[in-house]
Amino acid sequence: MSAQAASSSAFETITVSDAKVACDGNAAEGLGHPRVYLDLTAHGEIVCPYCSRTYKLAEGAKIGHH
Repeated sequence: MSAQAASSSAFETITVSDAKVACDGNAAEGLGHPRVYLDLTAHGEIVCPYCSRTYKLAEGAKIGHH
């Protein structure tokens, strides 16, 4: 998954190229939460229910396999 972090308000916004992402709240740095799988298919963006990171689908990214 390619992700580019950009700062927005108080929470991090991550632009992704895939419509399905996994979020663990940065568990590698010891600040994580249980891994959840999020689907951006419906609206092109979604907010993690644990850490409030916003995942946004990159402009021009294709949803699905068509």
